[in-house]
Amino acid sequence: MASLVPLPRGTQPAPRLQTMEMNNHQPFYVIYDGPALEEHRMDVRDLAPALIAIADLLSAANNEINGKAASLRVYVNASFKAGSFGIDLVATQHLLSQIKDIFSGHGASAVCNGYTLMTMVGFVGGGGLIGLLRRLKGRRPMQIQQHGKVATVHVSETETIEIDSRVVKLYRSDIVRSSLEKVFSPLEREGITDFGVLMHERVVLEVHDDELGALSAVTTDTAAEIVSDCTSHKMLQIESMTFKDGNTWRVHDGVTTFHASINDRAFLKKIDAGERFGKGDVLLVDLRQVQSIDRGRLNNESTIVKVLEHRQPLQPGSPDEARAAADDEHEDSGIALSVA
Repeated sequence: MASLVPLPRGTQPAPRLQTMEMNNHQPFYVIYDGPALEEHRMDVRDLAPALIAIADLLSAANNEINGKAASLRVYVNASFKAGSFGIDLVATQHLLSQIKDIFSGHGASAVCNGYTLMTMVGFVGGGGLIGLLRRLKGRRPMQIQQHGKVATVHVSETETIEIDSRVVKLYRSDIVRSSLEKVFSPLEREGITDFGVLMHERVVLEVHDDELGALSAVTTDTAAEIVSDCTSHKMLQIESMTFKDGNTWRVHDGVTTFHASINDRAFLKKIDAGERFGKGDVLLVDLRQVQSIDRGRLNNESTIVKVLEHRQPLQPGSPDEARAAADDEHEDSGIALSVA
């Protein structure tokens, strides 16, 4: 064993390369919902691949953004909560950095923590990769320009999206995209209609089964075939409202119920200003309906382009008239579409 010899006064020891490992934990809660899960039971053949996909997704996202500076694993907590079918998960990130970098601040700023990674994926915040895919709706970008930390995605000659450059890395990663698709694969089963993420008992993401086409692992070299794209006047009855994730509302047109995103900024400003809306209220709108084929799958999407009028719930007798009017409109415009 080497003896410890005191250094002469005024001499500094030679610097030693030291590393230290730090962990951060990000708990979250995922839910699969639908009529098939009313008894809070789920086929393990559906659940197991989805849980593995969540782990693969976050691990691949971590590798794309952090490289070798951090590793990430997802663990299942022992507690199961009442609900349709939910699982407590924890994303644990192991940060391996040189001590000198940590104290200088470089290590802390360079590594994205678990919460930020989930934001980049789109599990939190309504944006990220999931938000980008929802905006693209199966379309291939014409061009992606990166300017430092910001990227501009050119969807068409007139439509652009500005996103964090790290989201582009995830968008271009086959592993990330295929893992994300597998996370939502249980929604392909009959009776499983919704997926959700909760943090601190608050819903931070909702995905519906009619969004699977937009969220599929389509390669960046392929694009969906547009079958029809039309805009028409519609009378819609509100069934439920959501003021996040693209303001996707559940509506009924007299024939069928579907989800529609709202792109009318003036209407959204009225909501922010306190105008009251409720279940059963009626909206007269310009509704854009897009039907496309993506890898053999038929996708339907609806977007409320303009809200022309807001009415109170229909009085007795009126629903039949509204239903008849909707039938006439459907003869011209086709099937009601769902939002991605």
